[in-house]
Amino acid sequence: YNIKEKEYLKETLSDISHQIKTPITSMYIINDILLEKEKDKSKKEFLMKNRTQLERIEWLVVTLLKMSRLESGSDKLVIKEYSIQELVEKALEPLRISMELKEQNIIINITGVKLLIDLEWTVESLSNIIKNAYEHTPKGGTIEIASLDTPIYTELSIKDNGCGISKKDLPHIFERFYKTNTKSDSIGIGLNMSFKIVTLQNGIIEVQTSGDKTTFIIKLFKNDKFVTKKSLESNN
Repeated sequence: YNIKEKEYLKETLSDISHQIKTPITSMYIINDILLEKEKDKSKKEFLMKNRTQLERIEWLVVTLLKMSRLESGSDKLVIKEYSIQELVEKALEPLRISMELKEQNIIINITGVKLLIDLEWTVESLSNIIKNAYEHTPKGGTIEIASLDTPIYTELSIKDNGCGISKKDLPHIFERFYKTNTKSDSIGIGLNMSFKIVTLQNGIIEVQTSGDKTTFIIKLFKNDKFVTKKSLESNN
């Protein structure tokens, strides 16, 4: 893409986003009005399920538009220095209430290291991985977030004691629209987005599984010579 094409694509994606948000907002309003007036219990449950589906549609549209902007280069990464604590807190923020309701234990063991990252996009990446851990960890389960700093890279690990990942699923875990469980409500794009965001910032994501324990490891390298060509291959 040249500069004019990127600008045109950015404007087009912005227009698409606006056009889609308008009918979704209208559907939210209609659904909520009907829900407020409805007295029948079964119909109220139906309307509540309908609202959940609207939320899924909205999330999917927003996520796909974000990925399109990132892949086309119409959105540039803004690299600045941030503390790893700020990154983790911002990534956890939208999930804390859900985790509390699920009575999950969150263990945070991170250092005071600074990172050179695009904060907004990296929060998106980390949040998707934590959300994956939350969804696959049972009520009362544990999610541990830890960091490790070395002369070569800074590492963030997200470990859960959920259902684990089968050997046949492991090679495909970062592929777009790949789902490890066909019965899951997951769309299968969150981990793919995380992969792209991390690799664009001189990093790699690895996943390890043993029994019911799954660990996602993000390594952000301090020198690009340590990132292999294979680690930067896109999963589509």
